[in-house]
Amino acid sequence: MRPKLKPDVLYVPTADGVHLFGAGANLELRGGAIYQWVDRLAPHLNGTVTLDDLLRGLPDDKRTVVAALLKRLEDGGCLTDAEADEPHGLTDRELETYAPEIAFVEYHRGSAARRFETYRNSSVVVLGAGPAFTALIASALHSGVRRLRAVCTPEFPTDEDRLTELTGGSERRDPDQELIRTVLSGDSDAELAAALEGADAVLHVSSAPVTDRAVRLHRLCERAGQLLVQGVVLDDVAWLGPSGAAWASAWQRLAAPEPSRPSTFLTGPTAAVVAGHLGLACFTALTGARDDGPPTVTRIDLETLRTSTHPFLPHPSTVDAPQESTEEFGQRVERLRSAEPLLPAEFSARAAACFDRYTGVLRALEEGDFTQLPLNVTEAVRPEGAGERVFGWGTGFAEARQRAALRGLARYAVTAADPRRFADDGSVRGWDLAGKEVTTVPAGDVFTSGPGVAAALDWSGAVTEAVAQQCARLAAEDVRTGAAEPVRLDVAGASLDEAGRRHLDMLRPAGGEGTVADIGTALGVPVLAWWQGVRPVGVTCGPGAVTDGLELVLLDRQAELTGESAYAPQPVPGLGAPPRGPDGAAVPADADLPALVEALASRGQSPVVVPLDHDPAVHEVLPNVVRVVLAG
Repeated sequence: MRPKLKPDVLYVPTADGVHLFGAGANLELRGGAIYQWVDRLAPHLNGTVTLDDLLRGLPDDKRTVVAALLKRLEDGGCLTDAEADEPHGLTDRELETYAPEIAFVEYHRGSAARRFETYRNSSVVVLGAGPAFTALIASALHSGVRRLRAVCTPEFPTDEDRLTELTGGSERRDPDQELIRTVLSGDSDAELAAALEGADAVLHVSSAPVTDRAVRLHRLCERAGQLLVQGVVLDDVAWLGPSGAAWASAWQRLAAPEPSRPSTFLTGPTAAVVAGHLGLACFTALTGARDDGPPTVTRIDLETLRTSTHPFLPHPSTVDAPQESTEEFGQRVERLRSAEPLLPAEFSARAAACFDRYTGVLRALEEGDFTQLPLNVTEAVRPEGAGERVFGWGTGFAEARQRAALRGLARYAVTAADPRRFADDGSVRGWDLAGKEVTTVPAGDVFTSGPGVAAALDWSGAVTEAVAQQCARLAAEDVRTGAAEPVRLDVAGASLDEAGRRHLDMLRPAGGEGTVADIGTALGVPVLAWWQGVRPVGVTCGPGAVTDGLELVLLDRQAELTGESAYAPQPVPGLGAPPRGPDGAAVPADADLPALVEALASRGQSPVVVPLDHDPAVHEVLPNVVRVVLAG
């Protein structure tokens, strides 16, 4: 062993020993003379002296102390073994000129000089135009690339004098460096491929918005096995990275609108900041010094230089579409059905991966300025242009947020169809709840708006809710067509759970008037229609129908009192005015899932459950998202 103290490790005396810190280390050693031992050994811990040489000639007791101390330093992350470093061919001048770069690599990985040599000898192409392009060339040269190709594209003016100045400066600092300049008259795929031929790494940035070229470059580099590190400028924001294959996922999750203009801020120091980020990403990728954590995309506000990083989930288009047989699908449904329910805390931790202000499947959970009494209200903010707003509500923030997240993920999943997973006839597999067998339904009936979509912490809960939505839809149609007559019910005299009683007690002082009627007589199961005043606010069915209905009535009254119509329940068309008359009938018991399935079967309708799993990353977060389609 040739022990080497990491370059960034510092040590200071303490009242009873020594404290070593830096380079990821944070080590406290106690002992009256321990600081003196560290201070004496430090000059010799440079990787040139072997452990045997350090210990040779020491008395046995001192040898034991030194050996134990070095072991503590190694275990604490303060030491590396220079003997394990791979050999390199760097000259003394290169080691001196690029000492900071090599030290950076050494902070993260062993064999730093060898890793830097790999980077230095890589064939690197910088492609683009404008000040950001020029700054990126300067960054690449300063970081030690031996042979750099600069490919200038025509969409934005580039300062040729500055490029000439960079060439001269690099020759004086590093005579072995070579800057080869090329000008492209266009950027067709053929021209780009020719310009990038033989490159190990490609860095791409332009001061003009070139989103189409960025997408094509990613495809070309992926096909050629070349590392691509690129930044895309959208108006006054630069989106940088990630490097390699993850870029396609980041770009599609970002779903950015087309930029309208070049940024006026992408000059001088701002361009250098953008270039520095891209250059560092390339350096860490080629040297292996980067963290192995999940990839992120970097956002820089070009006006303020405010910088943030944003994680993202792999996009389904970037992974293979799974193919499975009928038997395999049935087995998978059985695994989903028998899986343990997610705990609320577990779901919360998992769902965090789906949220980001810019790259998330859902952008945020927000209460905004909404009144939080008597019910808490949370919005699951969707990407711009994704459709109508999604809300969750409940008797506490945690409940409202959980419901908003579940509804938001369900709303996303039903829009995330992957045509690669459709059968040749445009169908997808589902599980027939009545026949208890695998069947197929048209994909167009699954990935569309309308009832029958649900998400829950357990499979049974999601399926039951989705089936109940279909029963509610049929019962409402029965009322509209005259096949069923609403039967007024006495909700005040019903046996309510704690939540239902609370909703009813809160409704009265709020001045709300709730009316409920059973409209499921033709269907054969209780289906409850609810009015707040004369406004039909919802139809509930299945387990918890009474509590859910009272909650809708209370929510509608809250929205009415506060003027916050955004989260008010949507009126149910065709129900008409609430039934009037004497005291209503007793509220019937809730129908369970088998009763709902049987009622649908009596109408010649077979409920088919389709897992909404076409985005594998989101499905892994929440497996219990389903669509129930009525077949028959």
